[in-house]
Amino acid sequence: MPQHAIRQIATSPDPYAPFRISQAIEAGGFVFVSGQAAMDLQGNLVGGDDFAAQAEQAFSMLATVLEAAGSSLARVVKVTIYLTDMANFPAIVQLREKYFSRPYPADTIVQIERLALPELQIEIDAVALAGRG
Repeated sequence: MPQHAIRQIATSPDPYAPFRISQAIEAGGFVFVSGQAAMDLQGNLVGGDDFAAQAEQAFSMLATVLEAAGSSLARVVKVTIYLTDMANFPAIVQLREKYFSRPYPADTIVQIERLALPELQIEIDAVALAGRG
């Protein structure tokens, strides 16, 4: 891809298309992934009120979008995790160990009042290196 080219990344189906949001954008050797939450590719909530199930789905969707971009979780350099309850922070530490490897990505974790849907408890966005490396 030329240095200044921008490529939209989308899965099929793309649950973000109706909202005019790219699931990810590849540019400048990086993949910028939009916030991934506990939604499946059809846009359905996964996990109900179970934080652990929601978090697993959010990480799974992050991996899915990165794979669609030709990248992977192993190439993530920065992640931002939004929680509606910081009491879930210990679970995030365990999930970071499960889904990322050393050197662990730079990370910001913040508690927010709510996400796009009131049922959502977690959202993750990330920046990864493009390609398989």
